[in-house]
Amino acid sequence: MEATGGQKNCIDLADKLLYIQRSFCRAELIENWEKKLVNKAWIDARHPMCNKKLWGLTLLERNIRELAELGIQQFVILTNGQTDPQAHYSQGLPPALSVVYEAAGLQSALSSLQKTLQEEASPMVAIEGNALNDKRVLAQLLACDTSCTVRSPNGVNAACAAVLRSQQAANLSGDSLTGFLKNTGNDPAFAALDLSEFDTYVKSLRRNILPFLLLIEEPAHLQEADRYLRQTVHKGTNDFVASYIHPPLEFAITRLVSGTSITPNQITLAGIVISAITVYLFATGQLLAGIVLAATKGVLDGVDGKLARLKLQFSKAGDLLDHISDTVFDALWYLALGWHFSGGDPASTAATFTWILFISYWVERIVPGVFKKLHGREIYDYAGIDRFMRLIGSRMNNNVWVMLIGIILGFARETFYLVSLWMFATAAWHTFRLLQITLANRKI
Repeated sequence: MEATGGQKNCIDLADKLLYIQRSFCRAELIENWEKKLVNKAWIDARHPMCNKKLWGLTLLERNIRELAELGIQQFVILTNGQTDPQAHYSQGLPPALSVVYEAAGLQSALSSLQKTLQEEASPMVAIEGNALNDKRVLAQLLACDTSCTVRSPNGVNAACAAVLRSQQAANLSGDSLTGFLKNTGNDPAFAALDLSEFDTYVKSLRRNILPFLLLIEEPAHLQEADRYLRQTVHKGTNDFVASYIHPPLEFAITRLVSGTSITPNQITLAGIVISAITVYLFATGQLLAGIVLAATKGVLDGVDGKLARLKLQFSKAGDLLDHISDTVFDALWYLALGWHFSGGDPASTAATFTWILFISYWVERIVPGVFKKLHGREIYDYAGIDRFMRLIGSRMNNNVWVMLIGIILGFARETFYLVSLWMFATAAWHTFRLLQITLANRKI
């Protein structure tokens, strides 16, 4: 046998994993892979936990949708014959998918898998339906150009998955995919995917997430899966408010709406309406009402993204609208506050601070983008000092809560001036870091 490690058997693996990590938890089909070997999945959905909902989706529904995002179009679902999984789905599956439901009856699970494999010329992926499966691990598994198995290196109740060929059908035995794969050991017919050098860093989330395949057979396992799933939707390096104040509020609201028909785009549109009202309130001096709405908008900003990732309801148009509206309305909020404090007098002290804030804001928007283009990663997460500056720097979330405190204490104008200088210092720091790191890298 040529290679014992599954990584050697992966085609263009680095490029594919980079793509997956950039779009982690985003609905972008892997259509640009040069070679797609696996197009069919077999899922053991006999366990009752398959129909247990986690953030609005059943475990089985989540597995089907995530595999579909990775390019799988055909599914064979083995059920217990007593419960119809489709009755528990929160959304209809994409119409392009071919899904066959097969009742187990008296046959064992692996007998069903054997039969399905023998009917297929191409390799197929086999997973547990009552597992929370890491999309990055599945992507690496699907990229293998030969049969491959993988066992979760993390989690209390580790699950297994595999890409198998018809030649291996005769070797299958037992009634549990995970149970069988755990015992394959050094069997040369079942090469194990090596996760020892798995890149745990997810760029889009600015955090490390350990690879996982979590088999869920009881409520305690579901709680662990919930903790892992939360990690996949919340950014690691962030500002103080987004790190410590927003998360419990965002997750509580997301949990409430995840079981409803409310969509992320609807929440985004509600946020835009709130932002527009806030501009008017700031400009007319209704500061307390305005800042409360601004704080509310900050929470909703996290809710729409979390809901989209958790329920796999992605929209490129919605994501673009969210980012553009945030950029525009943040600037308008600052101008509206400046208009109120200056009384429209361009020669006033308040007008000067407004221009400092406004220009610094745009520098702070542009410099990180330039840095990312030059260095392939975000300026906020380049080094420990940058993560600290992201935490304490002048960001809209931090600014809103500082302004809220200032307004309540009766120091609205002074707080506005403070925020202006704070934004100037933050923009200056990031400009310095852009120049420093760029020059240092050129010398290497």
